[in-house]
Amino acid sequence: MSARALVLAAVLVLASGIASAQWRDSLRVPSAVDDVLAHQDRAMDILLAWGGLSVGAGAVMVFQPSPVVRAFGIQNLAWGAINAGIALWAQNSIKEKRRNGFSMEEERASFRRILLINTLLDLLYVAVGVGLMLSEKESLRGHGIGVTVQGSFLFFFDGINYLLAGD
Repeated sequence: MSARALVLAAVLVLASGIASAQWRDSLRVPSAVDDVLAHQDRAMDILLAWGGLSVGAGAVMVFQPSPVVRAFGIQNLAWGAINAGIALWAQNSIKEKRRNGFSMEEERASFRRILLINTLLDLLYVAVGVGLMLSEKESLRGHGIGVTVQGSFLFFFDGINYLLAGD
């Protein structure tokens, strides 16, 4: 697989996550009835879907002969598993908060703080990924593409959810 085809595949994976119906649903601004936990739950559905898509794509890619594609696949597997784990943990936490009660104002402020920190970290991931993509070593370029794709998705995911969570 050529580098051009690899970049095209990365863009398609990113675009498919963004274009999902769940993503479009999450762009709806929460109403007074639709609390911050409902927003978090929708966001975690999207993160879980992205994680599953990443793991699936990565599982196929790690068996390809190209060192670039294999390295990209390793990144997809790792980031996908972590994202899916975070989403599942958060969804369990949301259920606990619904059972035990929570302060909507405190929860919204906490959610926004986490999203802001993550958005800034996502920029760091993209910068590291771009740096790796400039390497002469094929496998490092593949890792760089993977980190850049995953970091880019998370940048948009965290940033959009930060804006939607409101003050």
